[in-house]
Amino acid sequence: MRKIDYKQKWEESRQQLETFQRVDPDHPLSFFVGIDEFGRDELLLITVQEPEELKSSRALDIRKNTRKDGKWATQISLEDRENEDIFAKLCSDLVESSFEVTSEKEGLSKATDRFIHWQKLFANLHNDLSESEMKGLIGELTFASEKLAAKLQWNKVIDAWLGPDGADRDFILPENWYEIKATSTGKDTVEISSLDQLNADGGYLVRYAVDKTSSEDPSGFSFFDFIAGIRKKMETDPVAKMKFEKKLVNVGYIDKDVYKNSYFTISDPVFYKVSDNFPRLTPENVPVQIVKASYEISLASIAKWRVNSEVL
Repeated sequence: MRKIDYKQKWEESRQQLETFQRVDPDHPLSFFVGIDEFGRDELLLITVQEPEELKSSRALDIRKNTRKDGKWATQISLEDRENEDIFAKLCSDLVESSFEVTSEKEGLSKATDRFIHWQKLFANLHNDLSESEMKGLIGELTFASEKLAAKLQWNKVIDAWLGPDGADRDFILPENWYEIKATSTGKDTVEISSLDQLNADGGYLVRYAVDKTSSEDPSGFSFFDFIAGIRKKMETDPVAKMKFEKKLVNVGYIDKDVYKNSYFTISDPVFYKVSDNFPRLTPENVPVQIVKASYEISLASIAKWRVNSEVL
């Protein structure tokens, strides 16, 4: 589908006194963009089928009503124009995620699922990612960019990145899996968050040393620029880029100025082969009474499982 500049559409609507424009005539759903009766940015969806009842929040006002022609109108309006950039991303995601559907029912379901993800993000709009969360993303996306994307298409790389979707391991491929750990240089352990995280042979534990630094460090990079750089690598693969944006939403990342002032450095990765005798806790080797646990592994103690990084 064609690229839509939502901010420009809203500005045009303001100048044309509340005129709504169809987002894309080729889209199977009837999305419109414009300004509502209160002067707010709005995404409007008109359907024959009755949509789900979506709840409003402090950031988004949701209204559902029937029109004179018997169709349903779902109006999503932005309460504060300060969040216009984020709202534009939400609109783009709702429209793009429902483009390849074969029925209105399927399109409504996909758009609703995506909206619920975004609504959670808007609810935490003022909650920034923690330093450890930023480090984790840097480790995972550095691995994706420098290791997996060197051998696979970006679309397959993003499909394999299952950590943001709640999987036990960060990357899962048909032949093996990879769990990425990003810790400070001086830390000599890695934390395993569950009994299932390493509960499979044939995979790799990958450790990156990621450290906070300053803007004066020549080897440093801002978290904001890092994410932008990953996006740029997918410019020729719009499907992968769309999937990537969805997963960023899942982990709670949206572009913010605060991330421009968070600088980091990263070292080369160290790979450890998780074989049948690798030290780990799993549901099979702990008492049945223990159903949940997290633990730390000493990096020095697993040196003999270290392997060459060219194992991909």
